[in-house]
Amino acid sequence: MDSIIQDLITWINTQEKQVIIGITGHGGAGKTTFADQLNQALNQEANLICTDPYIVSSELRRETKITYSYQEEVRAAKMTACHPLAHYVDALERDIQMTRAGMRWNTIDRDYLPSKLIEPNKKCTIFEGMSVAFVNTAYFDVEIYLYTDGETELARRSSRDTAERNRNLENIQKSHQERRRQYSHFMHPYKDKADIILFTDEKGMHIEKNQLMAE
Repeated sequence: MDSIIQDLITWINTQEKQVIIGITGHGGAGKTTFADQLNQALNQEANLICTDPYIVSSELRRETKITYSYQEEVRAAKMTACHPLAHYVDALERDIQMTRAGMRWNTIDRDYLPSKLIEPNKKCTIFEGMSVAFVNTAYFDVEIYLYTDGETELARRSSRDTAERNRNLENIQKSHQERRRQYSHFMHPYKDKADIILFTDEKGMHIEKNQLMAE
């Protein structure tokens, strides 16, 4: 992870303009850890914005049924956060544009994430979360995509969601396969548009693409 973060720091320091970075990928891929480490490397002189508040509430998603084709099989299932329509993309794009325009704005207030004021005069603004995948790439100077395999994701989500989000382990396990199917069908195709692609597993982080250094 250190090498790719150092590449980013080097690149950011060469830019004369404000830089907006998008960090995305599915649950348990390491997005938050990567965003936190990048923010620390910037001496926290950046805006770091979690985009979870732009995800449609789980209560509504549980009541939303979708039909889609997966591996030549028609499936009917509840919508997961891997579906593009599970995100308030227009609202997120508006807030990104406000940052680009040099405007102050307040993040969405949630019980798990209180609202905060975003200062546009900072050198770098980082948007992190699944919602970033579905935003027009033109809104970002750099987009970073993290992903992992199903086994690693389940292990990470089981540990995190039971400890930090008070989720039921059995429910996490039951929904896992459907989440992976919807991720593969709806979200994974967005991976290739990213400037940097990182695969993570128990062995660490593997750089699959680093377009930043090719520029």
